[in-house]
Amino acid sequence: MEKKAEQQGTTKTQKMPLISIIVPVYQVKDYIGECVESLLDQTYTNLEILLVDDGSTDGSGEICDQYADRDNRVRVVHQENQGPSAARNAGLDLMKGEYVAFMDSDDVVLPNFIEILYGLLRKHRADIAACAYVKCPTESLRDTKNELLSVGNSMQRERIGNRGKEKELCMTSEHMLRQWHGKYKKWETSACNKLYRKLVLDGGGTGMIRFPVGRKLEDVLTSHLIVSGATRVVLTMSELYLYRIRPGSRACQSRTVKLMGENLRAQRERMVFFREKRYWRAYLNLLVGYMLHLGWFGWMRLCQGVDAKLL
Repeated sequence: MEKKAEQQGTTKTQKMPLISIIVPVYQVKDYIGECVESLLDQTYTNLEILLVDDGSTDGSGEICDQYADRDNRVRVVHQENQGPSAARNAGLDLMKGEYVAFMDSDDVVLPNFIEILYGLLRKHRADIAACAYVKCPTESLRDTKNELLSVGNSMQRERIGNRGKEKELCMTSEHMLRQWHGKYKKWETSACNKLYRKLVLDGGGTGMIRFPVGRKLEDVLTSHLIVSGATRVVLTMSELYLYRIRPGSRACQSRTVKLMGENLRAQRERMVFFREKRYWRAYLNLLVGYMLHLGWFGWMRLCQGVDAKLL
């Protein structure tokens, strides 16, 4: 009986499409274990977990290798340090899955992260599914995860300020682009709160999409392009992704003058796309955001006394 149940479980896994999860890894030895464990604990089990070690020197790469020895779903790629975009691109070129998700190596996902997003893709015949996320300082991340698990995801829309009454919302990619940076901006830009049909990145409406190597704010530069290559996008109000805020991370550096200059440059490039598409509502949304960032940038330059210039 036990052997029969095991065979049935294997058959069920084989019917589930392979989903690849790409994780760029760099200098995160204190966090990579918690990240990988949250992926190994997924209720959706037919996974390929690609850990791309981007030239770590703190032992992160060795920890990745230990997970690969322990679970055959984990694959490790070691490369010279080239940045997160190059690491994601390496994963995209090597992945074998029909669907792909991205995750930062210091973050954590809930056990049903993949199961819920894949279920939404199937239910709505969509190309992209996105969940809400929670930003957590390191010291409170575990408590936040336990809270989300205990309350249950069906109740989580109340914790995001009642942004919408719908537990899930499906729209065409054009609809989402036309309201960009509006009501659903929390779901839009990040690459890590989504599950994608791989074909969207390999040959969507804008051709093959890869992340810009050598640039910062790679999500700002690519998220709208990826959506434009999709047919439908579905959003869930459930918070399934825990985004760690830690000292030294790019999130904590985001208010430095240099990175703010990069942010303004990326926003201008994104605005060109919306202007050319004549998505005027989205363009105006972005313009307002750009002007606010520009004012903050000027204030930072004044306060820090740095001779920075816009790129």
